[in-house]
Amino acid sequence: MPAHDTADAIGQTYVGLPTADIVTAEFFRDFGSRWEAAWNSHDTDEVMALIHPDIRWNDTIFWPEIIHGHDAMRAYVDKIWAVMPDVHFREVQFFSAPDAGRALYLFEQTATAPPASGKGTKATTYGCDIFLGFRDGRLSDYMAQYEITEMMRQFDMLPARNGHIGGAYLLSLMGKAKPASA
Repeated sequence: MPAHDTADAIGQTYVGLPTADIVTAEFFRDFGSRWEAAWNSHDTDEVMALIHPDIRWNDTIFWPEIIHGHDAMRAYVDKIWAVMPDVHFREVQFFSAPDAGRALYLFEQTATAPPASGKGTKATTYGCDIFLGFRDGRLSDYMAQYEITEMMRQFDMLPARNGHIGGAYLLSLMGKAKPASA
């Protein structure tokens, strides 16, 4: 596979994916508004109404594998509410490419640490919902990108970086760090 391709865990590439629906800038703007409202409602059915039954959902930052279909998606959404019952999303910027059928929803996320952590700390982080395809007016292909380690540091669930850069920080958590200058 060429170095510029981005492949998921099962080897499917995101480069050149066909889109099933022709979408407009107006559709995307409306969808982005409904997307934010649905997630902030904390109502699984509202979120599911925006998602195609054959969804391909790639959030392997949070979930252990790529999700396929409504049943698995419902379990994911319900787990979000259980882990972060007060999570709130705010649009920072919305980018769309109607001719390609894709859009990016850049968001600010605020939440209190998961109840099971015993911490009452709060975090504010940023991320991006990447809409890769739509069918029948609903999202059919999705990828998440956000910084979970910063969120966990703000929750007081991970130590400070102590000058570590990149993967050296994660290695330091396992006691395998190289010096910060490396």
